[in-house]
Amino acid sequence: MKKAFFLSLLSSLTMISCSMEGSEENNLMKEQSAGSINKSMTSKSQAIDDFKKALADANNPALIKEEIEKNSGNQGFGPSRKKILLEPAKTVLLSTGMTADQINGLNDDAIISQAFISISNQ
Repeated sequence: MKKAFFLSLLSSLTMISCSMEGSEENNLMKEQSAGSINKSMTSKSQAIDDFKKALADANNPALIKEEIEKNSGNQGFGPSRKKILLEPAKTVLLSTGMTADQINGLNDDAIISQAFISISNQ
């Protein structure tokens, strides 16, 4: 009787130990994944904020006046304004899950347009 009680106690402790070990690992994995999700959300919102700031810089009246004076019938952003918007637009697209290869396959106007679409969906 003592042997049976001792064996059942030993097996119960083993089962409790194994179940607690797995829960600790699960908690660590949950914390790591939650941290990476928060980090990606923060970087996406930061990328959008940076793009909005670049857009405000690109809408500087002096730049617009310069473009109007040099306008050769082109529509859209001129070279100086595209230069301001291009890198923040790429950052927005990267933060939404596009790869660098996909972005590099687009022309500058398409990159900026896709960034506008991305921020309008937020």
